[in-house]
Amino acid sequence: MTPKISVENVAHSFESRRKGVRTAALERISLDIAAGSFVCLLGPSGCGKSTVLNLIAGFEKPGDGRILVDGHPVTGPGADRGVVFQEPLLLPWRNVLGNVTFGSQLAGRLNGQALAQARRYLHLTGLDGFEEHATYELSGGMRQRVALARAWMVEPPVLLMDEPFGALDAQTRLSMQELLTDIWSAARTTVLFVTHDVDEALFLADRIVVMSARPGRIIQDLAVPFDRPRAYEALIREPEFAALKQAILHTVRQEARR
Repeated sequence: MTPKISVENVAHSFESRRKGVRTAALERISLDIAAGSFVCLLGPSGCGKSTVLNLIAGFEKPGDGRILVDGHPVTGPGADRGVVFQEPLLLPWRNVLGNVTFGSQLAGRLNGQALAQARRYLHLTGLDGFEEHATYELSGGMRQRVALARAWMVEPPVLLMDEPFGALDAQTRLSMQELLTDIWSAARTTVLFVTHDVDEALFLADRIVVMSARPGRIIQDLAVPFDRPRAYEALIREPEFAALKQAILHTVRQEARR
């Protein structure tokens, strides 16, 4: 079966501030992601996690190798790939409903069906009754819910998430993680989720891919053995959870020191 996402022997570098000097970001990354799976990309700061996500999103082009979605080369951004960033990046001049329907309006498809779909995702993300609110009236967690509803509004086959809960407090982060898994379980979108939090990766993912320090390489590819649905309080009491967390943390800390 053709993978939903294929990263084939990708290398990438950036030009530094010194003219003519390039810094290697990725070193020959290869990764296949199956349709409907939830994969977390984990590694030390600066290892190239976000670079991998940006290349798949089509925001950048790889220096070498290629990236495929459904067997087709990625040549730029596309409606088949939704992206959620750490910051919600909402439009302050539009209310909550206006932000969620912005993509439909740009595409000339803002009709009754689109509005009904937007209200459905606002309901799924717990934002009933906030449709007409300005975004500055919302908490950080609620703004991220709007961003999540906006990304899912177009029902992309692939959802790329770059540490979307990293700026939230611990309780709000856990609530958002639970919300994400609930919606993903129903939609079965293919999710690639960048994080530096081992607990978050073990709670969310089917599979955890660990990267080395820069230049980023894949050094571990682990299946997460826990059944779904998962309750965080029960999960952290599992001996296997503690063992996996310890092993992954050891690998990441070693790379961070390197």
